[in-house]
Amino acid sequence: MQKTERLIKCCLLLQLLALVLLTATVQAEGLQARYLENSGKRSVLEIIIEDPAPSSVIVKQYLPAGKSVENTLPAYTKYNAKKKIVTWLFKRPVPGVKQIITHYTTPLTGKGASAIIRCKSPKDGKLMTIHVQ
Repeated sequence: MQKTERLIKCCLLLQLLALVLLTATVQAEGLQARYLENSGKRSVLEIIIEDPAPSSVIVKQYLPAGKSVENTLPAYTKYNAKKKIVTWLFKRPVPGVKQIITHYTTPLTGKGASAIIRCKSPKDGKLMTIHVQ
């Protein structure tokens, strides 16, 4: 009986750890990002912009091979279907939470999409790059 209880507790702990790792938030000075959803036929990338906000934010989302975009919200700035890169440029973003929702023509496989977010630090002007899986 005790072995079964330990095994159940261990499994629950491992599931909790996996959930934390899958929804891990990546951050840089004044900016945080994570995928809330990244499977099926959509992905939801959440970006938290702190005060003071950078003057602009560039988001590049990389699609897995063989996938294409049906639509996005907000609308993308550029879509290179050949290279599988979707780009958004946010000029003068306000502090707060921004979500980028991407709908795909076919379900994602494997790890799903990934993203790179770039902006200059509002404090010292250094270029910051955040990689989100």
